[in-house]
Amino acid sequence: MSKINVNQEIKKIENILKQLIQSNDPTLEIASHHLLSSGGKRVRPLFVILSSHIGQDKGNIAAYDVAAALELIHMATLVHDDVIDYSDKRRGNPTIEKKWDKPTAILTGNFLLAKAVEHLSNIKDYRIHQVLSSAILEVCRGELFQFQDQFRTKQSITNYLRRINRKTALLIQLATQVGAMTSNADEKTIQKMKMIGHNIGMSFQIVDDVLDFTSTEKKLGKPVGSDLRNGHMTLPVLLEMKRIPSFADKIEKLHPHASEAQFDECINQIRQSPVIQDSLDISQRYLHKAEVLLDSINNDDVKPLFKKLIKKLQTRMR
Repeated sequence: MSKINVNQEIKKIENILKQLIQSNDPTLEIASHHLLSSGGKRVRPLFVILSSHIGQDKGNIAAYDVAAALELIHMATLVHDDVIDYSDKRRGNPTIEKKWDKPTAILTGNFLLAKAVEHLSNIKDYRIHQVLSSAILEVCRGELFQFQDQFRTKQSITNYLRRINRKTALLIQLATQVGAMTSNADEKTIQKMKMIGHNIGMSFQIVDDVLDFTSTEKKLGKPVGSDLRNGHMTLPVLLEMKRIPSFADKIEKLHPHASEAQFDECINQIRQSPVIQDSLDISQRYLHKAEVLLDSINNDDVKPLFKKLIKKLQTRMR
């Protein structure tokens, strides 16, 4: 049996995050705390901690530095996403922009990112800095591409997959890759952990994009179909446009000021379409790749916990 207590690890990360968002500026601190206290699965830091038990130097302090920093980076991207999308709700609570204003939201996102970079300065391993700095640049590019792709119907599924790789998969990939690096795992194992994180991250985002159509406002913490209402062409939309050319005509008529009825018609069509299951099948293929790689890892302490997390992802599909 594994000696890692997942609940204790999450509590430890929560405490570190509460300390890190302290600021001399009360507005920045309160706004950051508003986002932190609204919940979150803490998937990224948990994957860092689990992966930091892969090698010989298990669960060292650098793993906790990376875990907290990645969650702060993730939180920063959420705040900036909400500004770009003019979102009113995040996890059922008012967004920072809605509760305060746009400048406060942008500055809070910048503050969280700066805190993450500052916290990472504690890490001595140059390789980790190199990997993280390159990845943060890619995340920024992903944010830009998502903004540029809003309401752009002429985009391929490959384009979508690249976008979600930068938006979601990259931070989960970093969590497993850098987590393994902090434990002094060998290069082959680090690469396997990197690909496990990538595949889990791709699956995770595709499921999120499906749930945006199939779930309820109460569970989502935001209106059903928010992605499409914000002009984001996710996998179910792209597959439905490919399946029924006349649907592409409906999507092309959407714009930020289109009527509720126009959006509702498109959202309801996707909810009833076989593309929902097609999207989940693609997500499952990514998870299967992660499971195959996981089986090749020689660590019986961590593997059951990873498999438990993968099972939770599969449960989200239902």
